[in-house]
Amino acid sequence: MNKLFWCIVLIFFLTYGGFARQFNPDNAKNALVKVIVSTNNNASNALTGFVWKSPNQVVTSLHGMSRTGNIRILYQGQAWRKAKIKKVLQKADLVLLELMEGEPSPPSGVIPINQFNTSKIEFGTDVFALGYNGGATGSSSRQMKKGYVDPEKLSHLIPKKDKDALAKIGFPALDLNILYLEGSLLPGFSGAPVFDSKSQLIGIGDGGLEKGASNVSWIIPASYLTELEQSNNTTLPIGFENLTQLFSAAAVITSPSTEPASLETEKLFLYESNFKSSNVAPVNAIGFEFYPTKNRSLTEMIESSDDPENLLKLSDEFELDMNIQLDYDAMRFDIYEDISNGVVVAVPEGMTLTYNPAEEAFQVINPDNNDMQLYFYGVQNDFTQTNFEDLLMSVGQIINQNFSMRYGVSGFTIDTDYSVWDEYQGGRKIAWILSLGNEYLMGQDGLQYGLYVYITLLMTEEKTFMAIATIPVPVEMVALAISTGIDCNNPGIFSEYCIYFNKMFKTFSAAHLVNFAY
Repeated sequence: MNKLFWCIVLIFFLTYGGFARQFNPDNAKNALVKVIVSTNNNASNALTGFVWKSPNQVVTSLHGMSRTGNIRILYQGQAWRKAKIKKVLQKADLVLLELMEGEPSPPSGVIPINQFNTSKIEFGTDVFALGYNGGATGSSSRQMKKGYVDPEKLSHLIPKKDKDALAKIGFPALDLNILYLEGSLLPGFSGAPVFDSKSQLIGIGDGGLEKGASNVSWIIPASYLTELEQSNNTTLPIGFENLTQLFSAAAVITSPSTEPASLETEKLFLYESNFKSSNVAPVNAIGFEFYPTKNRSLTEMIESSDDPENLLKLSDEFELDMNIQLDYDAMRFDIYEDISNGVVVAVPEGMTLTYNPAEEAFQVINPDNNDMQLYFYGVQNDFTQTNFEDLLMSVGQIINQNFSMRYGVSGFTIDTDYSVWDEYQGGRKIAWILSLGNEYLMGQDGLQYGLYVYITLLMTEEKTFMAIATIPVPVEMVALAISTGIDCNNPGIFSEYCIYFNKMFKTFSAAHLVNFAY
């Protein structure tokens, strides 16, 4: 497997190259703020906001507000100020905050944003969000692209159950104009300013809906700022607290139980996200930077996925052919998203994503140290002239040669029931390939194994990414399950077998769920 992906890239005479990005976050950082809204004694909403026209005024997302909590604004990562709601634009999920009377003036280095880009944002345009990921102490940027949906209204992005909830309270408006994104907003980016490549404000980060491990995200056009300024409404809509399922860019954090002696020194407090892996540092290498963003069960991701067929097919095979009942609700994954390229990967809960320089790949560390492995390879380049079917054929050939030599088998045979490719909106191409070694392997435990290799290959015009899972299937264990049946919801004497079968399914699922953010 060593340097496998780069071998494939060389076949197509590709050389790594970054894309010129004119956006300069230094031009916007002096207007950026973090907004913390307390919701109860030990929890708060963490949002991003930006200073609008006056150092005392901040724009952020309405859905992060609280009827009873305090609002605090962090300027330039060092100066906390208490704020209150000045204006509400309910239909567009926007709120204008102002500092409370008696608060010290904001730091002198704060530079408000005073205008926005009024021109149409064309499909495929690079856009850049600047915000605080999960309430982090430092800000970060997020590059996405303007996507295509027609008409570009909120009602055309959300499912019926969420439309019904919105219709009951009228917030946000179903006919709201939005800017649809290819790429997803990170938790904490609600209210984040979004810029074009010339550092002109074009929108405000708002929400998203989950699609498997990924999200569908949108931003509020900056033109609504004019309506916000003209609004006479200062009250929060009834029932807005129940709409959190629409806002995947929102983050909930645990707050200190007591107020600090000075808001000016509160920058020293570290906020802790409710996501278990939020304290994990981002994994950064070869132009990709993965942040943990959420934790989801396999069932949740299958229900919202556009392409769950192989997972459902394997589930049926376990149950009907192998006589094995698995507990899918108990299978959970930590979701990591690359903030530079919008790649989303699922890592089985309890395992660690790291970068392996020897393989020049990201790797999920398997604590059992067996041959059940999961790797991720990626490259950014101009793929507009690359034929996806030719790339698939080359991948298959190299996988066959490389893994045959590594495991000492004569070759691999593709399972056509699980091998398919498709093209999605925006030119995203995705393929799944399952191969089985032609001979059994003898494990160190004396058991025979059939070796499966499952690949997910993604490609857009600008990048390609691949997941490779190697899954040894114990022949004797499967034969026993077929003859006696194994219920892993109540494993009894078969608990060790169930642990292994669960890992098989989770490894397969993790490889399948890799995707580009929509």
